[in-house]
Amino acid sequence: MHTQVISFFKNFIDLDEKACQEIKNRTTIKHLSKNEFLLTEGKTCSFVAFINTGAFRAFYSVNGQEYSKQFFFENNFCTDYASYLTQKKSFTYLQAIEESTVLIFHKKDVDYFYETVPNFMAFGKALAENLYIKVCDIKASFILNTPKQRYENLVKERPKVIQRVPQYMIASYLGITPEALSRVRNRIGVTK
Repeated sequence: MHTQVISFFKNFIDLDEKACQEIKNRTTIKHLSKNEFLLTEGKTCSFVAFINTGAFRAFYSVNGQEYSKQFFFENNFCTDYASYLTQKKSFTYLQAIEESTVLIFHKKDVDYFYETVPNFMAFGKALAENLYIKVCDIKASFILNTPKQRYENLVKERPKVIQRVPQYMIASYLGITPEALSRVRNRIGVTK
């Protein structure tokens, strides 16, 4: 169960056997059914989750309307990073959109790894910088690109989203209605 996350880490830093064992000892395996929540609004996010299998979406709910914020797939981390860093209540829901299995790293254990595993701090820094760049790119896309361009970029850069996420969630993520997404898809010749 820990093979994937250890391989992920080893792409960035060296891990000795002791560090690998600590990762195994300090993580919790959690299985989630489709539509089950990993985090709900109003709770403090005190974890990062490595997705072994499955997919998640992060979204906001405002007056019963859901606004997709991000999608996460296997071999990646899933969290509400702002709540995790500040330890304030989250505005975000994290929901499995497929049957999923994750490894939970609690904040106290991540802090332990920062202190005891060589280069783990550098790994965390690189991950945080990468996340910041993605957030900036998404924000710029909403200002600079049309919905059609945002959809075409999504098709090109994140095909898993197109293949595995329901259309109404994709529409919300792109900031358009499902009907507008349908028109965009028809304009570029997508059938389904």
